[in-house]
Amino acid sequence: MVLRTLPEPGVKLRPEEVEEMHGKGRTTMVGIVVLASVLVFVWIQFSGIVDRALLGGWLAFMTASLVYLCLLMAAFAVPRWRAARSARFWVRATRIVTVSFCGGIAASVWILLPPADNDLRMFAIFLYVWFVAMVMMTGGDIRSALGCLALIMSLALFVLVYDLPYAAALAGFLVMAGVAIVGIRGLIWRAANEASAARAMSVRAAESLERALAIVRAERDAKTRFIAAASHDLQQPIQAAHLFMDQALESDDRDVRARSASGARSAFQSVQALLETMLDHLRLEAEAVVAKIADVALDRVAEATVTEHGPAARSAGIRLTLVGSRIVARADARLLQRALGNLVGNAIRHARCTRILVGARLCKGMVELWVVDNGRGIAPRDVARLFEDFAQGSDHGLENRGGFGLGLSSARRLIDLQHGSVTLDRRWRGGSAFVIRLPHGRRALLRPTSATQPETPCKAA
Repeated sequence: MVLRTLPEPGVKLRPEEVEEMHGKGRTTMVGIVVLASVLVFVWIQFSGIVDRALLGGWLAFMTASLVYLCLLMAAFAVPRWRAARSARFWVRATRIVTVSFCGGIAASVWILLPPADNDLRMFAIFLYVWFVAMVMMTGGDIRSALGCLALIMSLALFVLVYDLPYAAALAGFLVMAGVAIVGIRGLIWRAANEASAARAMSVRAAESLERALAIVRAERDAKTRFIAAASHDLQQPIQAAHLFMDQALESDDRDVRARSASGARSAFQSVQALLETMLDHLRLEAEAVVAKIADVALDRVAEATVTEHGPAARSAGIRLTLVGSRIVARADARLLQRALGNLVGNAIRHARCTRILVGARLCKGMVELWVVDNGRGIAPRDVARLFEDFAQGSDHGLENRGGFGLGLSSARRLIDLQHGSVTLDRRWRGGSAFVIRLPHGRRALLRPTSATQPETPCKAA
């Protein structure tokens, strides 16, 4: 069964192993009582027949083995002691008991039987066969089977050497009985092993099913939140655009119309950003995004991102600064720009900052692309789930800045596709510092001059 092989050192007992050893313990207690009775019988019946020193030594060895077994059972019955030892210890301990008993019983054939009469010999042979049957059926270890077979062969040899009545027939019977017991033992333990394996497989299947159900529940909840967020967040800018358009159409004041048109344009830009976020999320969920890795000049990606988000930054009163570099990374330019844009857009919408800095540097054989702001930072309670789907800051209050909470999670997935990582540098103070790490390009990398070194991010690292 589960304890037939020696586990790795330090491995604790598994629940099924504990259950098996407890089952063995219940049957072992019966065996202890019977073996103690047999030792008393041997002492009484053979004390006047066998040499006292030889009989005393054998009885002392068997009694010590029996006491060791009792102490082992007592220790295993205490949960604290049982947990303090590894499975390897308990397996070795039970094997020591099995080998000692089998060795002592096999030796007793040539210690106890030679001076006995034939009637006592036949009764002893009956006890030996009983012992073999008991050990064979309750012990799954191969050592117990080999010890019992050795005892059977020793008995058969003794019958032939001392020419007991019907010696040849009795020896043949002992050998056949031994072979039959071994065969029955094989069937029993094979069935037990199969039952144990089926039970373990059933437990693993139940655990796998529970994990699968948890994933399905999480995906269901995520889709529900996504639909709810989409219906809510899309309605706001569309409703705002509708109101701005009404104002622009109904007002005779040129300044009011200009402000209304600007507000409508901003609202439609918000709708476009939300739709792009939705599409990115759906494509990533469907695993329909494939990265085409190549050498990418980071200054081009960063410049395109700053140009794209410049109007939104200026509208929010934020100075968006690009620190130039000549660093090359192994990435997908389109996906990298999307991920970088998500970080920049997240800072514009949520950081409440006045300045955002975008720059790159080399660090320990990797390329780092930084987005740093001087805003309110990330609340400590939000850091653990910052890059999860639909995660939004817990300190926004009643102010709704829009978005599904998918920007950072999409950025993480996009960077994962490019064999990189995106993290929050928690050492940064006075704002937030996000860093994208990617493999450096294979082309010759030109070290930036001091004028183009990323200023604040490098100092943060």
